[in-house]
Amino acid sequence: MQRGTSLEHVASVLAIEDRVLRNYWVTQSYSDLASSLAALLDPDTANWCTFGTWASCTVGRNLRGEDLPEWLQRRVVLDDGMMGAVQHVAAPSRWGHFTHRFHDVTPDEVAEAVKEAFGSCAMNLSNGNTEVFGEIGPVAATFITVYGELPSADEGARAGVLAACDGAPEFEGVNHLAAGFSLWCDALNTTDPIRRSQLILAGSLHLGTHEQHHLQAAIAGSMDMGINQSIANLKQRLAKEGRDPDKADAALDEALHPVAHGVGDVWGDLMTELLGTIVTPDGTMRLDHDVPAAPGQAFLSPDVSTVVVDDLTALLARFNRADAEGRDSRAIDWVSMDDRMNFITNLFRSRHHRMALFEPPFTPEVLADIEADTLPGEPAAAAR
Repeated sequence: MQRGTSLEHVASVLAIEDRVLRNYWVTQSYSDLASSLAALLDPDTANWCTFGTWASCTVGRNLRGEDLPEWLQRRVVLDDGMMGAVQHVAAPSRWGHFTHRFHDVTPDEVAEAVKEAFGSCAMNLSNGNTEVFGEIGPVAATFITVYGELPSADEGARAGVLAACDGAPEFEGVNHLAAGFSLWCDALNTTDPIRRSQLILAGSLHLGTHEQHHLQAAIAGSMDMGINQSIANLKQRLAKEGRDPDKADAALDEALHPVAHGVGDVWGDLMTELLGTIVTPDGTMRLDHDVPAAPGQAFLSPDVSTVVVDDLTALLARFNRADAEGRDSRAIDWVSMDDRMNFITNLFRSRHHRMALFEPPFTPEVLADIEADTLPGEPAAAAR
């Protein structure tokens, strides 16, 4: 497959069956879409796809377990390169006194239950990344194609873009996918540089709202897949096999003790790496920390400091809890969409003109591999 920004290219990416290879292509396609959108909207201004590039890149790193400790990576990364299995839960000696005493629960059964939890988390990440690309990617491709062929004032161009947003899920009574692209259509039709800049930002925030609403169930589900979910999975398996779950309760409590150390101790850290960070050219940012200013820049650029666009005013009133320096921009509770949107709003505002975000997400060697439909031999070299 070759790089592209057409509807056909987006469809080809979505059709890739290998989840790891598909993530590489989603990330690269976001980067290409971001550059083409910027060429139309404003070459010096970031757009939602600019940030989508690095969010998808972070998902890919986590799917492949690249940022996990080496000992954990060995346990949870499969031969196909995707996180999703506990390959060694504990050494046999740690299980001896459990298996002879609690014959209703075996180490293999416990391992399978924990394996399901890690696998489900990886599937959530992969599915969410693909689904968001499947909603925003085609509209972005339509926007680029239509406005590359028709004058910006052509009402047919706007109609074509908004038609591609029909049927998108609403949040609080608003189709934020349509609202975001509508503002980008407006941006093409204004000569006021400050108004255009703020229309682009407001459009990106609408798309961010659409994305985070779509991902809410996946994020909440992944945060709830620790040891308690593993125990529930195991009890369901015992019940299906006709064994008495009540008889096994005491066994589970003690037999899962070694697993609890392995899963309980790392689950919070794992979820922080999977859901609570974003890797960008400026480094790794944690959602539970305030958004820092971009290196060498003020937190807000002058063209977004005084708001003149009504949609931006409304979005800031709805989601922003930080001051003009980014204080209180952290997401205290990652499961809360409002908390995540507070962080995202300030990430977008603080890096509205951050050109480093347009850097390629992959090295030329990695790009050559994925264009040849081959997974890179060294995944760690794939992302910054």
